[in-house]
Amino acid sequence: MATTKREKLFTEFPPVSTEQWEEVIKADLKGADYERKLVWKTPEGFNVRPYYRAENLAGLKFLGSEAGVFPYVRGTRAHNRWKIHQTVIVNCPKEANAVALKILNAGVDSIEFQIVPETFSAEDLNTLLKDIHIPAVEITFSGSKTAHVAELVIAKIEKEQLPAEEVHINFCIDPLVKKLTSKGSFCSENGAKCFEKIADLVRKTKTYKGIRVITVSGEIFSNAGSTIVEALAFSLAAGHDYLVRLMDMGFTIEEAAKKIRFSQAITSNYFMEIAKLRAGRMLWANIVKAYNPAKNCPCKMFTHAVTSTWNQTAYDPYVNMLRGTTEAMSASIAGVHSLEVTPFNKAYEDPNEFSMRIARNVELLLKHESHFDQVVDPAGGSYYIENLTDSIANEAWKLFREIEEKGGYTAAYESGFIVERVKASAAAKDKNIATRREILLGANQYPNFTEVAGKEITAESVTRKQAEGNVLVPYRGA
Repeated sequence: MATTKREKLFTEFPPVSTEQWEEVIKADLKGADYERKLVWKTPEGFNVRPYYRAENLAGLKFLGSEAGVFPYVRGTRAHNRWKIHQTVIVNCPKEANAVALKILNAGVDSIEFQIVPETFSAEDLNTLLKDIHIPAVEITFSGSKTAHVAELVIAKIEKEQLPAEEVHINFCIDPLVKKLTSKGSFCSENGAKCFEKIADLVRKTKTYKGIRVITVSGEIFSNAGSTIVEALAFSLAAGHDYLVRLMDMGFTIEEAAKKIRFSQAITSNYFMEIAKLRAGRMLWANIVKAYNPAKNCPCKMFTHAVTSTWNQTAYDPYVNMLRGTTEAMSASIAGVHSLEVTPFNKAYEDPNEFSMRIARNVELLLKHESHFDQVVDPAGGSYYIENLTDSIANEAWKLFREIEEKGGYTAAYESGFIVERVKASAAAKDKNIATRREILLGANQYPNFTEVAGKEITAESVTRKQAEGNVLVPYRGA
């Protein structure tokens, strides 16, 4: 009986060939140019067809792999339980500690302390971490003098004799992108002092598998106006530069790769961002694999994601809540280690209690009401996203190889190549926004012309800071 019904169902819905689809489309176009009307010519350097079918998966070599299996396109783990990450700005360690304890009790399990003061002592660290059980939460340190803070943290965990396997700490030390690319120079001549400090920290944390010393700040490229392909390729190139430098200092590929963390901005280009993260894992896995590690574990890309600031608006800021939500969905579907939703008011003021609550609630809703953490790589098998993954991987790999041919990330930066590429992409985006070819809701589409900026919105927050010279400066497209 069941067999008869199944056969009848297939009879009622016979397969439709691609040729038949194309004939109907051409008829509907009534003579209009197919390529101009329906093919999306992306800024990333490849075209996207109006639809994809099973036949479009032919030739994609990465298909068939599972999550947690090389080349990790479907994820580095067999689950999708990402950490809810939130940043606390540290001006006063005592006040920051109070904020941290509050948000940790509200669902956050990955906290970042952005240190502001130029001087920070062991006593300050103890005050900052008071009543925070280090093995129970992932902690990230960024901001001022991060290498110095790292020394204090390592001394603290050794003094308290915390089990190495229970410590999960990240340090945002990034002389290549955060210093050289954003500031125009290393912390010392040729960066020798910076990299010696990194090497020293790698040695000191050798037994701590959960401590990452380097964070490649890929969000800087995206928030300065780069394309998705550029942000990925430049991040991979910077990560590879760190690998090479550490191996030249005597470290093995395993020791070097396991100390690197990537941070990526997630824009509102929903499906492309899903594909970017999937492509990034695959490319990094192959980069590390080329150095013949004993096992595949060092090939896993450790990725933190943060929703974009480039498209945030200072006017009608509640629109930013919508952007942050869809961007968080992209990251959680693609699979990341941790995710931070940028508070909706960050464009014009320091995040407050309300905006931080809304930001983390986005992730809590994705987990506890939408159950996104219960599905591993739901995009896997999608004709469209698998093709996007392949296209982004191909274009990013071409750009990565071009950088390597120039001598690697540092040499490519010094020649002006990286900054010139990003500035050209940013200029193209600016033009598209000005001509409304790229839509920013509330800015160039359906703006509220009667809105008046509040006192909290400063002139600096609504104007673009022009980047002069061979440096990248994040700005807002809105």
